[in-house]
Amino acid sequence: MTRPTYRVVVTREDGAWLADAPELSGAHAFARTLAALDRAVREVIVLAVDLPDEAMGDLSLSWEYRTGNTALDEQAAQLRNLRAEADELSARASAGTAAMARQLVERGMSVRDAAVLVGVSPQRVSQLTAQLRAS
Repeated sequence: MTRPTYRVVVTREDGAWLADAPELSGAHAFARTLAALDRAVREVIVLAVDLPDEAMGDLSLSWEYRTGNTALDEQAAQLRNLRAEADELSARASAGTAAMARQLVERGMSVRDAAVLVGVSPQRVSQLTAQLRAS
């Protein structure tokens, strides 16, 4: 079952951040910092949807920031998207590297050769394949 994603629109007003979850009636919050706003928004959504407090950390939120400068807002959104893509690619590369390093060593290749083939240091291949050598 996929969990819902709650859209949160954030605006800057008089030195504070105001947040609104438009799809949830009465789900509003404010804070002086964005870090504090994140927690306040999660608390409000948990209350609005009638979820247990433990669900706060697992909420999926889609943030829309409106600082008053549309061009900056768009650039910041593009950067956040690029960073999310980079994080996903990095996770995929790490998983693929681990799997390939194990396969290569299982097939009898040296740690050094496996390292060259997957593009990491021999020390990293040794870490990734330590369980193979222990058994």
